[in-house]
Amino acid sequence: MVRRLARAILGLALLATPALAVVAPADAAGNGWRISATSRFSPNGDGVKDTLSIRYRVPDKTHVYLAVSRADDRLHHLRTVDLGKQAAGTHEWTWDGRNQSGKRLMDQRYVVSVYDHAPTGQAARAYKKVQVDTTFWAELGAPTYGAELGAPARVFPRTTVVTDTLDLAAYSEEKKLTSLELVIRNGKGRVVLRADVAEPRRSTNGFLYGHGRTVEWAAVRGGKPLPSGRYTAVVVGQDKAGNTGRTDAVRIWVSADKLEWQEKTVTVAPDASVVGPCDYDGGMGCGDYTYCGRVVASGLFPGGLSYRSAECATPPINLQTQAVAVASHMLEVPEATGVRGLAAVRVAFTGAPTTAGEPDTATLVVYGTHSPAPNPTTSIVKGTSGQSAWVEEPGWGEGLAEDVTDGFPQRDPAALWSFSTHGTDSVDVSSFTVDVRYLAVQP
Repeated sequence: MVRRLARAILGLALLATPALAVVAPADAAGNGWRISATSRFSPNGDGVKDTLSIRYRVPDKTHVYLAVSRADDRLHHLRTVDLGKQAAGTHEWTWDGRNQSGKRLMDQRYVVSVYDHAPTGQAARAYKKVQVDTTFWAELGAPTYGAELGAPARVFPRTTVVTDTLDLAAYSEEKKLTSLELVIRNGKGRVVLRADVAEPRRSTNGFLYGHGRTVEWAAVRGGKPLPSGRYTAVVVGQDKAGNTGRTDAVRIWVSADKLEWQEKTVTVAPDASVVGPCDYDGGMGCGDYTYCGRVVASGLFPGGLSYRSAECATPPINLQTQAVAVASHMLEVPEATGVRGLAAVRVAFTGAPTTAGEPDTATLVVYGTHSPAPNPTTSIVKGTSGQSAWVEEPGWGEGLAEDVTDGFPQRDPAALWSFSTHGTDSVDVSSFTVDVRYLAVQP
């Protein structure tokens, strides 16, 4: 509170003196010395905050030097300036963001220090931390639910069974913002929506890591659906260093169609629905199997699989440390592609112990988007036959556009589940029966 009051008093005093600009207070000063400046500037040549005005106060007539160093290496000066003898009072020096040889310094934090002697290891009389910031970055995304690469995101404002909306996710990693705005235009370039999206984004421990929010756009204005056709959405913004920027345009199609609920049931063979651990995941270790069990063709059911867990060897062989046999399975639903993906999934299985009469059991896991936390939607069933609960927001229900960068193929919205045995249990499965619920375009 005391520090805030001091800043307020300083601001009022500076405002009352027309010859002086209101600037941030010094980070450190003593014995009548003082240095101040705005906290960041943008020396990128765009004419906006390209230079930084450094104001410093000298208590007595003396020789004055200024030095610029990195905030994490104050002993190494990137630029020094000999300002000669100066009278007591307030003076000003303008920094263009360049080092001693005239090269523009990279974006990061620096310290500007004032000395009454050559800055060769001696302590500064006062210093101020500043930020060189020459860029602005933001991104905007919208789901296309597995549609082909380059397809527009779609919204269906004439739907009556639900209020259909398109999630437009805006984000900027900038922490010091002046503005961040979502702008949607129709095919003629007219603005149909402006929305402030400069909402602070914080981690669970309160750390600020950027700004942004998701706008649920219904393509409705004045209570009426907007005309069908092509629209574009962008995020534009400015940071406190004066940098401006905009995202690439997201293409949107406002549809004249209506959506309706549909539900279907599909029975699939286990061996035809297996998905590999690295098919859609290139993360480090995706193919490192740590399971001692095996999944092999069933000797009981044509097209079935046998999940045969086994105890691990001691010492472990090839990182195999878990007495588990497991496989992941999926069922793609092309009818939900490009619309709204899958709303809910339910999976049933029919099987039997590999060895008749044994009490062996298996575990079915149907994955939801929030698995396992903070809002678990996963359903788990144990036995040799059974059915999961309906799982809303299924894990792969949104589909996947082709990822050219990482080399992943396109994937329609899909139900995803795993089946496993543990310890020394062994279970064969003859079939999986999958129920899916989704929105589709009315015929």
